[in-house]
Amino acid sequence: MKNSISIASRYVEAFLEYLSEENKLDQLDIYVNAIKNIVDKIDTDKLFLDLIGNPLLPKDFIVHQIIKVADIDDVHFNKFITALVYKKRQLMLPIIFILLEQKNLEFKKLIKVKMFTPYKMSEEKVSELEDIIIKKTGRKAIIDSVIDESLIGGLQLQLEDTIFDYSVKGMLEKIGREYASKRG
Repeated sequence: MKNSISIASRYVEAFLEYLSEENKLDQLDIYVNAIKNIVDKIDTDKLFLDLIGNPLLPKDFIVHQIIKVADIDDVHFNKFITALVYKKRQLMLPIIFILLEQKNLEFKKLIKVKMFTPYKMSEEKVSELEDIIIKKTGRKAIIDSVIDESLIGGLQLQLEDTIFDYSVKGMLEKIGREYASKRG
């Protein structure tokens, strides 16, 4: 079965709607962390992945194993996991986690930003960048800085699924592509 972002997003929207109806949206962090526990286990334990993906095992057993790893005792979460397993969508949990985490950040007016620079930026410059991001997105930035000396100068920003390249390396590559296309 192909893991589809559109199918996963429908499950996320349905779960959020259900939580809203149950007045549990304020506990979204707890549910995101529970799914993170499952995704971490999937990423690090091939046996667990094989177990939850095994079509020969009883669905209730798979539900129990997933809930045990989630480390949460919540009737709403259990219903969500049960629905996923009975629809054979439990292997979509990594995609569901990403989408649910993004929605959670949107609700909190936060955005994750990965910043690549060839050197450590001063706190003043990082603060200026945070102000720019707030003005452009309306959300407070959670910046994760990564040193990448190959950029030569400037920086690259990754906001959710969009990359902004303001590096010297990026500019040189762009000039090279334009030159090569005109030259034939």
